[in-house]
Amino acid sequence: MAVLTGPRTASAGEAVAIAFQGRPDTRTFGEPAFGVPTANAPCLLSDGALVVLTTAREADRTGRVHHGPLHPDVEVAWVRGSDRVLTAAAAWLAAHGRCRTS
Repeated sequence: MAVLTGPRTASAGEAVAIAFQGRPDTRTFGEPAFGVPTANAPCLLSDGALVVLTTAREADRTGRVHHGPLHPDVEVAWVRGSDRVLTAAAAWLAAHGRCRTS
């Protein structure tokens, strides 16, 4: 399994990436995620204002709680108009016999 991350991978996206951490035959590719691996809850105040509170942090399958950006196993800089991250992930999958490219 190849998991792609970048600065737009946030909150629920980070939860998905964390769910795959520690899984056999899995690597992450791309850039660090946004850095908010949290669960949030909206709370309506008596004056009608709304505040969104962080109520939980994400933990991986080993129980390790994550704080801040997730860093990929293989850092590949995103370049507008290119598929560098996808190409790196596909090459890794192909080299490990886990994926057919045709």
